[in-house]
Amino acid sequence: MVCLSAVILGAAATPVRPQGSAAEPQRSPVEPRRLVDESERSSGDASAFTLAERFGEPNQRERTFFVFSTSVAKYILRHDGFGEVTSHAGLRRVFSVKVGAGERIERVYSLEYEGDLLLLYQASETGYLARVSQKTRKLKAVLTVNADFTPPVVKDHRLVFSDGSVVSLN
Repeated sequence: MVCLSAVILGAAATPVRPQGSAAEPQRSPVEPRRLVDESERSSGDASAFTLAERFGEPNQRERTFFVFSTSVAKYILRHDGFGEVTSHAGLRRVFSVKVGAGERIERVYSLEYEGDLLLLYQASETGYLARVSQKTRKLKAVLTVNADFTPPVVKDHRLVFSDGSVVSLN
């Protein structure tokens, strides 16, 4: 795998925002995200998921990258589901998430939950929810969700989607 960070930080890389995301806060790809404690997650109806920064062209033939970080590492996820994790100590490892044949990841949301990484992403006409161990970088679980999802609210160790579907996190 090519070093993804070198491609993203090049002069040709430009951030691309998905439509309808003007209200999302602008974040630097390397800026650490504030952790949300359980009491904040369960109160109110705002989602604790954070939209990943998108780099590249929205063209179907061009590479697109999604950049986000947690308290453990910085992540770069490519449009085809392959990614790279860089720990704060500088150690780089690769990982991958489920993407169907011919699908491209269009948007990615992330949330750190009980030491794991929850990734909510849309790949073409399918939505996925993946739970990834941040220690081993292996997928613990992958579920398909509606591709037109809005980020869910975390309540009582469950994800509550706007369409009424509920996913238990235990």
